[in-house]
Amino acid sequence: MVSQEDFQIVKCDTCGFLLTSPRPADSEIGKYYESEDYISHSNTKKSLFSRAYQLVRNKAVRDKRKWAEQYAKKGSILDMGCGTGHFLNECAQNGWNISGVEVSEVARANAKTEHGIEPFSSLEEIASGTKVDAITLWHVLEHLPDPESYLAKFHDLLNDHGVLLIAVPNHESLDAKHYGVHWAAWDVPIHFWHFSKSSMTRLVEQNGFKLAEVKNMAFDSFYVSLLSEKYKTGSMRPIHAFLTGLRSNLAGRSHKNMSSLVYVFKKTV
Repeated sequence: MVSQEDFQIVKCDTCGFLLTSPRPADSEIGKYYESEDYISHSNTKKSLFSRAYQLVRNKAVRDKRKWAEQYAKKGSILDMGCGTGHFLNECAQNGWNISGVEVSEVARANAKTEHGIEPFSSLEEIASGTKVDAITLWHVLEHLPDPESYLAKFHDLLNDHGVLLIAVPNHESLDAKHYGVHWAAWDVPIHFWHFSKSSMTRLVEQNGFKLAEVKNMAFDSFYVSLLSEKYKTGSMRPIHAFLTGLRSNLAGRSHKNMSSLVYVFKKTV
């Protein structure tokens, strides 16, 4: 893992969730985001891996924007954990009214410098009574200490029949089973929660939403396999990673069971 420390992943017998134990204190969690391997808050292009990530990201943000437009009226969109603002910039260029929340001061500064976007630092900064048509969380929910409290806030922020899109790793994927404890998407301790399709659906539907669709994120299988090879062997081994990612995608394509999944939920009223 990025942290090079040992953490347990335990299962809740009541709800079926997998959770990281022990969870770092709020005062300690920040240091785990400082690794050079954690690149979502950075615009660095130093390594070959980072450069490849930057190239693929442009297509990925277009796909995410199209998914939002498939299910939500093109109006206002809130991206929770918006990082440096690439997704929001894509949305703004295609007619959306945008807003974002990002806890990282560095990422907020980069969003402003690169895209002219000024994210909120927390949901509490959003004006009372604000309503949006879509809320997105791209690999963010697993980082939140209390998902249910956030889901309640998202429900309040969404217009009637608004759409919530959540992307998270899928620990039931073939690549997760192949790499076991070395699977990069466990990403402990910054991932507090680890979801399957059933546990994710149960959590969100218990908080005022109805599942509309599950979508595969095909690129993630390769990205995660590349990191997993590094954690397992000390080398990225791109050919091995590519073949594992390909097998995972082929195995998960028809059953929506790839390395990462996007869940599309509609608000119930």
